[in-house]
Amino acid sequence: MPTVDLYRALWRHRLFITVLTAALLGAVWYLTSREQPVYKASSLIRVQQQIQDPGQTLGVLAAGAQLAETYGKIVGTTTVAESIYSDLHGQIPYEEIGGSVSASPVQGLDLLWINAKSTNRDRAVTIANAAPAALKRFINDTGTLRDEIITVQAASRPGAPVSPNLMLNLTVALLAGLIFNALLAVAIELVSDRVVDADEIESLTGHPVLASVPVLRFLQRVTPVEPSASSRRKALLKEVARG
Repeated sequence: MPTVDLYRALWRHRLFITVLTAALLGAVWYLTSREQPVYKASSLIRVQQQIQDPGQTLGVLAAGAQLAETYGKIVGTTTVAESIYSDLHGQIPYEEIGGSVSASPVQGLDLLWINAKSTNRDRAVTIANAAPAALKRFINDTGTLRDEIITVQAASRPGAPVSPNLMLNLTVALLAGLIFNALLAVAIELVSDRVVDADEIESLTGHPVLASVPVLRFLQRVTPVEPSASSRRKALLKEVARG
């Protein structure tokens, strides 16, 4: 299909594309608004090793960065989740702790963000602040005495939820809806055998169109308004005055 015909097809089906896209946006907005918000709280810790020789500082810093990546993977295990649950004495169900804790190391540094997600703001903060102590216990239990976990910044109460993201969902739905509905309109145009204008007739037959019958739109008939008695009386007085 030539580019000009493609544009014409999209323009002819503009109402179809607009209505379907608006319906998709409405559905996405409704489904997103019914989702339960999820909040994330994060605490920042430092992973370092004890040193006795000051000349080992750079080497220890690089080793700490590698340890941060290693412990970042350990934080999300069930072992740490069970330790957090034990430290909180069952205040938060284990189902909300397991799988909700993750970590993201700071690139090139011996720092590690410990993240906790929950549908409750306060529970997310409690889990994120309990995770460093659980990680320390894991290090002590494994006999790694040189590694230290230092809390640099405790988790604070989050504000806006991290999910669902209404604007992101609507943006994706808008783009996807326009693309899909445009393709659907083009497909309908390709399978349709209707000739819609004179230009298309000329392109199909190879002959010019000599004349066309326009679409007639008839005006609505206006019912005359009957004059009132006072109006008739005034008209009669004017005629008598003239006579």
